[in-house]
Amino acid sequence: MSFGKGSKSVSRALRAGAVGMVLTAAVSISGVAQACLGVVAPEHTLALSVRTLQSDLMVAALSCNDRDRYNAFAVQYRGKLQKYGGELKAYFKKLHGASATREINTYVTDLANYAAVRHAQDRNAFCGGAESAFRALLIDKEPNLKRIALAYAMRVSPSLKQEITLAAAETGCDVVAQGTTVAAGGVTILE
Repeated sequence: MSFGKGSKSVSRALRAGAVGMVLTAAVSISGVAQACLGVVAPEHTLALSVRTLQSDLMVAALSCNDRDRYNAFAVQYRGKLQKYGGELKAYFKKLHGASATREINTYVTDLANYAAVRHAQDRNAFCGGAESAFRALLIDKEPNLKRIALAYAMRVSPSLKQEITLAAAETGCDVVAQGTTVAAGGVTILE
């Protein structure tokens, strides 16, 4: 089909319009995914998820030789890590009262031990998961610790995966974790 003299400019205009529609759809879908994981989890689930991510990345720093990236993560997210650490302490205080400090120390130690066991079972999978998280946290143009921590926790923690999935279902959000891939609102968050 030919449009005559102006066919090249019409063709360019159509292509530009199609590209614009695809980009608009991608931005909208990304917004859906961020909103989806942004409202899904109760604060204690978010604090537990951030701590799970942080513990795994600490183990990766030592076991996968990712010290530089872990240090960059700790510096870049220091304020948020402290905020979620405070929320985790408040949650443990509410649950355990006077024994909260002992219980949180046990919990954090268990997280690190669980990460070390997963590393020992499958070094490539563990280090690859940490690599994916570091990339999302340090390289992506608009990293979102909350979204990444929830997605990462779904990947590695069966109990947090269940909690996040149930909370998502209550809000009408579609969150899926299968293998190493986590998606929300139809958009892959981590793979």
